[in-house]
Amino acid sequence: MSADPVSVARPGARLRADQPVSWNVFPSWLWPVLSWVVLAGGFVLMGGGNLDLSEVEARVGIASGEPLGPLGRVSGGWEPSVWPLPVALSKVWAWGEGGSATAASVRWPAAIVGLLIGLILSRRMSAGLGARAGALAALAWFGGVALIDRSALAGLDLVAGVATVGALDRLLGGKAGWGAGIWGALAFLAAGWPPLLLIALAAVVVARRGEINPTGLIVPPATALAAWTIWTLSVAPEVLGAALAWPLKQPISWTFAPSVLLLGLPWSPLAVLALSRSVRDGWPAPARRAVLGWLQVAGASLLVGTFVPGLATAARVPALAGLAFAAAACGDRIWAGAVSTAARRSWIGLGTIVIGLWISVVVVGGIYLASAVPYYRGFSILLIGLALLTALVGLKGAIGGDARRTTIALAAVAFGLKLAHVGVYVPEWNYKFSQGPWGRAIGQWVVPHWPIYTLNAWPADLAFATGHPFRPLSHPRVLSFQREKAPRFVLMLAADFANWPEDAPPLVRVTTLQDQRGQERVLARTAGEFSWRDVKQAARKNDE
Repeated sequence: MSADPVSVARPGARLRADQPVSWNVFPSWLWPVLSWVVLAGGFVLMGGGNLDLSEVEARVGIASGEPLGPLGRVSGGWEPSVWPLPVALSKVWAWGEGGSATAASVRWPAAIVGLLIGLILSRRMSAGLGARAGALAALAWFGGVALIDRSALAGLDLVAGVATVGALDRLLGGKAGWGAGIWGALAFLAAGWPPLLLIALAAVVVARRGEINPTGLIVPPATALAAWTIWTLSVAPEVLGAALAWPLKQPISWTFAPSVLLLGLPWSPLAVLALSRSVRDGWPAPARRAVLGWLQVAGASLLVGTFVPGLATAARVPALAGLAFAAAACGDRIWAGAVSTAARRSWIGLGTIVIGLWISVVVVGGIYLASAVPYYRGFSILLIGLALLTALVGLKGAIGGDARRTTIALAAVAFGLKLAHVGVYVPEWNYKFSQGPWGRAIGQWVVPHWPIYTLNAWPADLAFATGHPFRPLSHPRVLSFQREKAPRFVLMLAADFANWPEDAPPLVRVTTLQDQRGQERVLARTAGEFSWRDVKQAARKNDE
């Protein structure tokens, strides 16, 4: 057999026109790196900070504007669901933006750690099955609904998730020592003890006894727990028990498993192909252990996330990672073609069902949007056109029994999901369903950097969107004891303004706004004149 002419050519030698060009002139590591960069940029980084925050994320954003503590400070009190690591990451990002926390201060750290999870999965897959499988792992992770959205509204905690996945990757790789322990310590600082429980469960289920270094696995999380406990007792001892017991107060998530499958679309249903013997037999022993181990992790996460209170959020990212990893490994075997006819038909059948559901949603929803909302008309036509092309490729694959065409059509579905999220979901959420427009409308009436005092418990996302710190009032008379003479701004319901106590400082109505349900909100301030010099002095004191 003759050697490849390009690989044996001398440096500087000319190639004849009839000689084939070999792609082997490029380094072997280049293609997986390029695929990871393209997929990460297209699915995750594009529009990474555009979505307004939900209430869960807004608590982190509010806490990032306060001094760092063992728990987040939200509207003047300790919030047991907000742990220090995500707050620290948001503070660092806010510092890079000029010091003020924005929605991007919370969204971008989540996007970046999502990229890191994809890198961990892709690297493990490439080491076991090669560059093509690594690219498929990146596609299955980045091209799923979960990473396209990345929001806490979907139940995702990617900061805790990256630490949990990092520890699980070390366990499945046979290196359960100090590396896994450090990841576990970070997971504790990100979300408390629930991630540690998942890591311990995985150590029992999938790790081999001879591959575990108990000292390295246990010491870092134990040290993090001790340091955090000492920190909490020195700053806020009254919230120590509340923070540790908070997960147990959450309800059981009966819809956890269906929600994970939906967040993993369009790839999660295809992980079931790992049950096929012809698919499993094609994996080398180390790769088989990694794939089956991640499937075990996914199964255990689905069980504990459903039935154990407080573990749903911690288990969601590992479950999604396990399904994406298994789907990518199955896709690599299907692409190679060395599987049974039943396995190939199953891949095509499942893929065709997913493609058909997507086409139905896009065509029906796109026609409605194009007809009812002129703003989305051009974009809806684009989505429908892409969906019809996707349907053509998927139909050709189904009729011809071509599993590769089905895989390409599934990738097109993922691309369509990203376009729909950026072009329809984000603007609809930001301007119709989130608290952002109402919060910004309130904030524009208040002097920059001044706090807003409240009598009611307002949603955290509304408070964050105003761009001002919220300070609760135990009683209206408290405003009489302010040392500065500058007015204080108070946000309240219309009934509270109408029944303002006579013995409290009088209020001047600034503006009246309505929320999305038509309920009136009154922004008022205490009486008195003030100059911009007073404003600057009061703002300086607030900053101090």
